[in-house]
Amino acid sequence: MKRAFSLAAVLLLLALLLTGCDYTLVRMVNLQDRAIVQGVGVDWDGSEFEVTMQVFSPEGAGGQTMVDPSKENAQMITCRGASIAEAVESSARNQGKEFYLGHNRIVILGWEAVQQPLEGLLSYFVNSLDSRPDVTILFTKGKARDVLSVGITQSILPAMSIENTIRNAERNGLGEEVLLIDVLEALAEPYRDAVIPMIETAGEEEAELGAVEITGVGIISPEGYVGEVAAGEMRGLLTLRDTIRGAVYTLHTADCERAAVQLYQNKTKLSPVLRDGQPAFVAEIAGKWTLVEKKMRGDAVFTEESLAELEEALAEQIRGECESAFYKTVRDYQSDVFLLGDLLWQKQADYWSLMREVWPQGAEEISIECEVSAEIDRTGLQIVKE
Repeated sequence: MKRAFSLAAVLLLLALLLTGCDYTLVRMVNLQDRAIVQGVGVDWDGSEFEVTMQVFSPEGAGGQTMVDPSKENAQMITCRGASIAEAVESSARNQGKEFYLGHNRIVILGWEAVQQPLEGLLSYFVNSLDSRPDVTILFTKGKARDVLSVGITQSILPAMSIENTIRNAERNGLGEEVLLIDVLEALAEPYRDAVIPMIETAGEEEAELGAVEITGVGIISPEGYVGEVAAGEMRGLLTLRDTIRGAVYTLHTADCERAAVQLYQNKTKLSPVLRDGQPAFVAEIAGKWTLVEKKMRGDAVFTEESLAELEEALAEQIRGECESAFYKTVRDYQSDVFLLGDLLWQKQADYWSLMREVWPQGAEEISIECEVSAEIDRTGLQIVKE
């Protein structure tokens, strides 16, 4: 038995040696020699990259390992180079520490950087040995450096607060969290485009908090930035992508001077059809909402008819937002962020074989019909049907 075990061990060792693997890539580095990166900002000035890294740096009074929630607990390090890798490496030599991206939370692309082809721009974060494909990716119309170093004190780490901002926006129908791997998957197909949330520093009223806010999403092709969908059309975009998690609509009807409803469940199904040789899509949207606030007009009483009016008004508003977002992205931007090409390939293979080489630029006449079912529940006293 011992001889058999020794023989198996020798064979395993030989197999590993014959694979040609280079084990020099794996090196042991002491923790005190690492700078733990929490967020990365990438800017481009036309000739070189400026990389800003938010490094974990506890500021608690009890010692170097203590964390003080009232402080930023982060140090900003900026470096420059002809490539992102060169910038990071040169800064590591100057700092005397190696940057570790295994705990990185966010990557923010500056305005000039997001104009570049993203595959090459993001390749460093894909190929780096300690980088993660599940980091949240964002872009800004200004400098990524300014957003990353805005001085947020609402969380233990500024990068954590920015990460929570996009997740809160997603829960309220104001944005969608997009990971690096999502962008790479979308850009892998020549006819697909990616969406990346747009983040900006907040207005003067929130300046003391160092707050940031999500102001829309950018449509990004493999060649770079295409256009944006602003906050006013965001809910329509998210609804059609079936990624909307929550939203609040304020409605006005003949009986209700003001009524607020909150989404708690939604399902959207897109189906392609051909009409007179042109593609059209039918969007079946089924949402469930809760009535959370209302103010009646004059002596009006909330009745079953009042509820039906609210549901009709809500459905009409959803329909309008979805159509607006669809036509802006598909017709104006000639972009496919709803995976329409995949649906045509699955359901209309003959048409797709003719259009694949020019999609989505060849779909200027594409249309959509939104069939919206908006069911509103009342909390508390329910309407009794006669």
